[in-house]
Amino acid sequence: MLLSSYLDAKTIYYEPAEKSREQIYREMVARICHHYQLPICGNGLIDLILARDAESSTAYPTGIAIPHVRMEGFNDTLISICVLEHPIDYDGTPVNVIILIITDKSASKLYLNIVSALLKLSKDESTMAAIRQYKDGASLVAGIKRIGITIKENLTIADIMEQNPAYVLPDMTLHELTAMMDEHNQAYLPVVDENMRYLGEVNILSLLKVGVPDYLMMLDNLNFLSSYEPLENLFEQEDILCVADIMRRDEEVLSPQASIIEAAHEMIQHKKRFFSIVSEGKLVGVVRAMDIFRKVIRA
Repeated sequence: MLLSSYLDAKTIYYEPAEKSREQIYREMVARICHHYQLPICGNGLIDLILARDAESSTAYPTGIAIPHVRMEGFNDTLISICVLEHPIDYDGTPVNVIILIITDKSASKLYLNIVSALLKLSKDESTMAAIRQYKDGASLVAGIKRIGITIKENLTIADIMEQNPAYVLPDMTLHELTAMMDEHNQAYLPVVDENMRYLGEVNILSLLKVGVPDYLMMLDNLNFLSSYEPLENLFEQEDILCVADIMRRDEEVLSPQASIIEAAHEMIQHKKRFFSIVSEGKLVGVVRAMDIFRKVIRA
């Protein structure tokens, strides 16, 4: 089904004045409640929206925010859109298009697929520039209809994965590796060649193992080493050893077309919180357990 099929021109508007986030929400709620019957309206509904905002940011780097409420027993999905003349700051992210979604708690798959379609739309800069020029709901709906954005039937890893992830090359030194892990705050990094072909992965435990001599791994109790610093071995070799010396090759990977449940299953099965996403042998993204938690479970 087309994204435009879920849009109603009566709940879409252009806001030329500078207003707060709550003021915008109040106008969006007023428009929805005027045309549709909801279990909760007015201040009660606004409180739910603000409470969800307080849990975690609903803004995205592409300049859109998607506040939402999932109601018990509400058998519908409603969308209101506000195009802002003056961007609103969402915890450091400037937002010029707010898209409010109200749906049933049981319609989580539909909600996530709508969000996926909206994010896809927001990544096209020329399309977003055109949307920001519309001054009325009918024109905006017609414009989105012409684009032909569809709501997918199923959510896939491609919808939640991190694109353009940090990665390392096999000939990087361990010193460079530690700098990359620190810079990107990651305990796992994919390893690729100069053509982005996936070679394997390297993790923080493999790095730490360099600093622990093999004979120590055979001891049951290391309490006596409280004054000894075996990690000095790592400091001595971080400019000598390369990523290729400690990386794990032939690690399990996922396809961009893999389902969310498949990714969760593989993470549990292999006791991994991180999977590289590979298409035709090349790294195209990464997915972490926290991506599933934040973008699916807590969405």
